[in-house]
Amino acid sequence: MTSYERQNWIINIENSAAAVESYLGSAVVKSVFERYGAHEIQDLNPSDLPNVFSDLYAIEVDMD
Repeated sequence: MTSYERQNWIINIENSAAAVESYLGSAVVKSVFERYGAHEIQDLNPSDLPNVFSDLYAIEVDMD
């Protein structure tokens, strides 16, 4: 993964995490990160970034 791709995943995760947190609270976002052994975005393994985004985005879509 290039640094550009990594940065794009992080931006997407931050945006989805903010939406989920504003609607459902930080505990939901924290639980997604913890499934991947992380406490915050910077702790995530780069190979997990697409899956973390997918999980957060699925939650975000279900909020509508």
